[in-house]
Amino acid sequence: MGERAHSRLVRLDCAVPEVSVFKKFLIPALLLTACEIPPAHVELSKDVDQFVVRGSFASACVALDNEDNDDLRRYTARVLEQHPAELVANDCICNALYDAEAHTWDAAVADGIRGSKRDDFAVCLSGALTDAAIEDRDRAAVLLAGIGARDGFKALAEIAKTEPDAGVRAAAVRGLRGSGGYSDSLLSILKDDAEGEVRAAAAEALEGRDGKDVVKALVRAAKRDDDGGVRAAALSSTVKLKQLSTDELVCELMINDPDERVRDAAVRAFHGSKRPSSIDCLKERLLTLEESETVRASTLAALGASPRDEAALALCDSIGPFLRHYVKDKLQDDTPASNIIETQNNRDWDRSYDCVMKAKRQGGYSCYARHHLGVWVKKLGGNASTPWCPGMVKVAR
Repeated sequence: MGERAHSRLVRLDCAVPEVSVFKKFLIPALLLTACEIPPAHVELSKDVDQFVVRGSFASACVALDNEDNDDLRRYTARVLEQHPAELVANDCICNALYDAEAHTWDAAVADGIRGSKRDDFAVCLSGALTDAAIEDRDRAAVLLAGIGARDGFKALAEIAKTEPDAGVRAAAVRGLRGSGGYSDSLLSILKDDAEGEVRAAAAEALEGRDGKDVVKALVRAAKRDDDGGVRAAALSSTVKLKQLSTDELVCELMINDPDERVRDAAVRAFHGSKRPSSIDCLKERLLTLEESETVRASTLAALGASPRDEAALALCDSIGPFLRHYVKDKLQDDTPASNIIETQNNRDWDRSYDCVMKAKRQGGYSCYARHHLGVWVKKLGGNASTPWCPGMVKVAR
């Protein structure tokens, strides 16, 4: 108790220093920090913890100046944010988030207060989004949305309407997804914004919202928007609503849309599906010539992930046509997204031999496809020829 009393006396004693030479500079700082003299540099998170335990928030704030250690600044912001009643902590976080005079902001500090829902910090960071001297304002928009504060979403909604830079505007629009509101603004942007990137962001932000106006707008965008990226985003958001009426739309775009991004989004919408209608659609995509390696790969993956026997049979039945489509002028190993047998074997190995032999009997293959089938017959325990094809290396015996 005596030691505690002594400490208090020392603290009180230094609260009114009698050193007139430094009066102009020292006394205001000491009064603000209750005689705390912050260190010049902080390197370790454990030091931050110790400062906070002692109530030395000005000292903990020094860690936010450590420009070489993003992790430390992120951690410090997270710790200080948990003390909303401490003005010193609030001020140093706010100052670190955005410096209007220097035209700088701190992504690590902004990340440290992610999910805090603090309006005061959202207001501090929002200034960076309107500062044209800052280059990575799109990232600032993402982190502002991450705070999850009402005033932050309000700032993003304003940026979404007024910002001339399409990349920043798109980031702001995308950030509104977590707000749960601003549906009218997002619908307006989806319909009218001049930039496809921004319209696509609006379609993404509307995901999970199931009002009639939202569904209607997303379906319209998926069918009619001039930009394939917008159609793909709108389709993805539409199917997430899991309405049976969207299956027909997905199938139509999967087969007929000219943009591979849309076809890929449609395929991914049915990834692992158990519905027979979805599996039938994926099988049609598998049997229809597809120039996009991305779409071929996602189609194989979608059927391979389905637990239904219909999906396994679709892969089995499609081996022949698939190889005739894609393994024509070079080895299968040199043809991306063409190893349907491997996908089938991973999905239903017990039936693989019969599936490969069934395909082999169909005929009409290139030399390279016949070689590929022969390799798999042998791999599955059977006997088959593996013809030499142009460009293959002959192994000396």
